[in-house]
Amino acid sequence: MASDFRVLATAALLLLFIYARIRRSRSALANIRGPAPVSLWKGNLPQIFNINGWDFPAQIMAKYGRVAKMTGLFGNEVLYVSDPRVVRRVLLNFPPPPLVTESHNLINGDGLLGTMGSQHKKQRKMLNPLFAAKHVKSFTPMFFQMANKLRDTFLDGLQIKDEPRVLNMHYWSSRLTLELISQASFGRSLDPLTSEDSVHPYTVAVRAMLPAALPLSVLRIAVPYLKYLGTKGFRRWLVHNLPWPALNTMGKVVDVIYNTAVSTYEEKKTIKLDDRKDVMSVLLNGNKTASAEDRLGEYEVICQMGTLTAAANDTTPNAISRIFWHLGKDQDIQEKLRAEILAANLDLEQPDAAQLYEDLMALPYLDAVVRESLRLHSPVSMIQRRANADTTIPLWKPIIGVDGTEVTALNVPKGTDFILVIPSAHRDPEIWGEDASEYKPERWLTPLPDSVGDAALPGVYFQLLPFGGGFKACIGFKYAELQMKVMLYSFLSAFKLDLTNDKLVWNMHMVATPGVEGVKGSQLPMKLTAL
Repeated sequence: MASDFRVLATAALLLLFIYARIRRSRSALANIRGPAPVSLWKGNLPQIFNINGWDFPAQIMAKYGRVAKMTGLFGNEVLYVSDPRVVRRVLLNFPPPPLVTESHNLINGDGLLGTMGSQHKKQRKMLNPLFAAKHVKSFTPMFFQMANKLRDTFLDGLQIKDEPRVLNMHYWSSRLTLELISQASFGRSLDPLTSEDSVHPYTVAVRAMLPAALPLSVLRIAVPYLKYLGTKGFRRWLVHNLPWPALNTMGKVVDVIYNTAVSTYEEKKTIKLDDRKDVMSVLLNGNKTASAEDRLGEYEVICQMGTLTAAANDTTPNAISRIFWHLGKDQDIQEKLRAEILAANLDLEQPDAAQLYEDLMALPYLDAVVRESLRLHSPVSMIQRRANADTTIPLWKPIIGVDGTEVTALNVPKGTDFILVIPSAHRDPEIWGEDASEYKPERWLTPLPDSVGDAALPGVYFQLLPFGGGFKACIGFKYAELQMKVMLYSFLSAFKLDLTNDKLVWNMHMVATPGVEGVKGSQLPMKLTAL
């Protein structure tokens, strides 16, 4: 019986493969070159989503150019793209595929990342003012206060003022990120940042989200259909009771995040919120005056909190970890940045939050270090989108087709999946120059090549893509930029940062995370010496 089943399964997969090959040969994309699939049913996905696959984008770029055709699940065509014209058209016009949006919805409900269409537009309209520069500036003193609090914990609580000590800077960056986003989103403190043991259960839960999600990636193909699996209550019961530890862990994580948001929401309904600037308070006040069609429901407001917290923790600690890593590798850059910071000697006690923000943002080398780190090592390496209409997209530069002729435009059928490859776009020598693969903050202190303007990558952050672009761009990128610059200012004023002898690896997960070979969990060990 078992052997008969295997024969039938193999035959079914073979027929599916033959059907996919025939369909591809008749496709509008038949002349686009790409590598052969490495799996009968997963196509090239094992290569694309390989956690050690940092060389894969460069190999594809070198062999096929800025557009290559990959094979997805069951022979589905996927365009693997770094051509800036295509990236622009796709980001500005096409939505994520359902499995991306609905994955976010399963974890954090009807938050900004888990909605589409008119509901997403309504949420964005309400939230946009809270993430504009004017509002972000008001949090600058609090960001400095928390960063300096952690700095003092290092100096006194962990006694680095007496002797150097090795710390996991990814762990501490994550804790600070969650405390900042808790105060900015919830209006409450969830982590005193006073010791290694003072971590709040909410922080523990959010940090566990990404590790818990990785073993569940096998469910991605089924995500669009899980919403039909009974009621929400039944699905919650399954998550907690199926004999699958990773799924059970994710259920507990989601419960802690959601319940914290609910308790905060219920508390805020009973107090005066007029002068509060946190996201939840402003949304509650805004709902009182908004028209019925613009108002967000209670569930939507609550879901924003988990969404914003999880999104910030997935990206910002990993981005700042890369910067710390670069500064540890290149002491000359670290010393140059420290000299600028010490010379600036910002007045952290001044009452004008906007002026403090402007003074920080005006530091040219600090800005160059952050930009160059996000260019060379975007924490997010790929963006997924799906064409919602037939369209023709001109290319920035021609590619060579299967028939040997130049291809100058893509004829894209509705339903085509795109993977936008950020490392290839950020390291393209025709855009950034022959030194595109080098870490050179100085490139941002002089005019960039004209080719950067001509390419016109549609990122919301200086024609870079770490925060995406278009209507699904990261709404909180100004908060992330502020946190990175505040942390660098505070820590480099007090410490010298050195790498250890540990064998560090960067895992190409949904976001790039640091680790130490043979050690479980995200790790960035660095030696801190008090100045």
